[in-house]
Formats: sequence, C-alpha cells, structure tokens
Amino acid sequence: MKFSKELKAGVIALLAIVGFVLLFQFMKGRSLFTTDNIFYARYDNVEGLAQSSPVSINGLKVGQVDKIIPQTAKDGKIHFIVKVTIDNNFEFSKNSTLEIFEPGLMSGKEMRVNLMYGGPTAKDGDTLQGAFKLSMMNNLSSQVGPVKDQLQVVLHRVDSLMTNANQLVDAQNRAEIRALLSNLNKTVGALQTTAASVNSLVGNNDPKLQKVLDDASLTMQSGKVTLDKYGTLAESIDTKKLNATIANLDATVGKLNQVIGGIDSGQGSLGKLMKDEQLYNNLNSASTNLNSLIEDMKANPKRYINFSVFGKNNKD
Repeated sequence: MKFSKELKAGVIALLAIVGFVLLFQFMKGRSLFTTDNIFYARYDNVEGLAQSSPVSINGLKVGQVDKIIPQTAKDGKIHFIVKVTIDNNFEFSKNSTLEIFEPGLMSGKEMRVNLMYGGPTAKDGDTLQGAFKLSMMNNLSSQVGPVKDQLQVVLHRVDSLMTNANQLVDAQNRAEIRALLSNLNKTVGALQTTAASVNSLVGNNDPKLQKVLDDASLTMQSGKVTLDKYGTLAESIDTKKLNATIANLDATVGKLNQVIGGIDSGQGSLGKLMKDEQLYNNLNSASTNLNSLIEDMKANPKRYINFSVFGKNNKD
C-alpha cells in the first residue's frame, strides 16, 4: 500500500507537533506518565515566584507551580491564587501550609510544603493555607530600614546641634577662649619654672633646706624619746593595785550612797532631824529661849548670881 507524499508529510508534521508538546512538558518538569494532585493557595504577594518553580517537601522536589492566577476583590485589592501540582505518591495533612521562600541569595523563589500532623489528609483540588517567608535580603532591608530612619533623625539633630554651637561660639566667645588658652599656657609655663627651681634647690643641696631637714630630724627624735618615757611609765604601773584601789573607791562611794539614802528616808539622828518637823520646831524654840536667857543674864546678872564678901546675901 502506497501513501501519498501529502499524507506522509501530514503524519510527520503531526508527530513533530506531539513530540514538541511532550518535550515542552518535559522541559517544564511535568511528569508525562503520572497523574499529579492539584492544590491551591492564596497569597497577597508572590514576588519572584514564577510558573514551573519547584515545590518541595523536606528538601525533595515533589512538584511544581502550574499557574499563578490574579484575582481582584470588590474593594479593589488584588490577590493571587497559586496552582501547584504535587506527585500523588505523597500524602500529607490538610493542615499543612504552602510557603513561598528563597533558598539562597542568588536563587529564585520556590515553594515548599510545611508538613503538619493530624487532621484529614489533603485531597486533589483542596486549598491549603498560604505562607510567605521574606528572603534574607528583604529581611535585612526590613531591619535596616528603621535603623536608617533613626540614623537620619540623629544626623539631623547633630546638624542642628552643630549649627547652634556655631551660633553660640561667636567672635567674642572665640576671642575669650583664645585668651583663656593663652593664660593657661602661661600658668603651665610658671609651673614648669617652679618645678625647675625646686629641682635645682634639691640638686644643689641648699644649706637652708638642709637645716630645715635637720631640725625636723631632731624633732622626730625628741618625740620618740618622749613616747619611750610614756611607754616605760605605762609599763611600771601596777595594774592589779590600780584595780584594787578603784574597787575600794567604788565600795566607799556605795556606802556613802547608803548613808545619804538613810538620811533621806529619815533613819538615824540626822534623818530624824531632817524629816521630823516637830523636833526641828522644838529645837528652834529651845534655841530661841536659850538666846533670851543669855540676853537676860547679861542684863541682870545679880538675879542669877548672889555672893557676899562677909557671908551675907545681897537683896535687891
């Protein structure tokens, strides 16, 4: 059976088209002889993610990104639905998440399944929870951004401070600062001259300085002798006798306190004299009468003393 040239050309063209499609699918990483499960995830940002980006589980490639579908909500906000295909030989929980991440600095975005355990198994066509992990550069940029803003604020404050300092240090203040520095230099020069004079005085062994040092030495020796004498005197004191004397004095003071206490409480003659008012009044009255008697005896001695030279009594 003979085929026409047109039929042969058509068959060859058809085979070429099928081969091209199969090769294209193979180059995109799709399996040609197995049926993959399809999963969806929703994202607000898919920066760097592209179709045919690999999908992995624990570092093993198990599928790829099939399509990225943009959607616009009623409020105008745009979301992205990412469709992925995963080998149906892998089963995992529906609670697992699909995360967009960047494995290295120079590599593009990829996706991975963060496995979660427990719950129902994910089925073909399920929508998984989406997650997005910032790349190292984006993370560093997010941390450096606030620092940069704070640094700008600090630089602005420093610039304002320098401006205020320049305004403060005007021509007059600068002249005063120069004068102050000049006086400070003069003071330092004077101190240097004084130090040189002291060094020269010590180096030449001035007689006046030597005399002062000798007098100080004699004073120290006299003080040492005096301290030695006081030390010898302290050693010669009999501590036991001194303690006994102090004890006797303390006992004497105690007895004296007892006597004074007895007098104060009305004991003994002195106590009664001090505390008994009637006795005091009687003694005072007796003393008064005695004084009157003595005065009367002085005024009228014949009334109390009678004597006669011839043995007769004189009569008033």
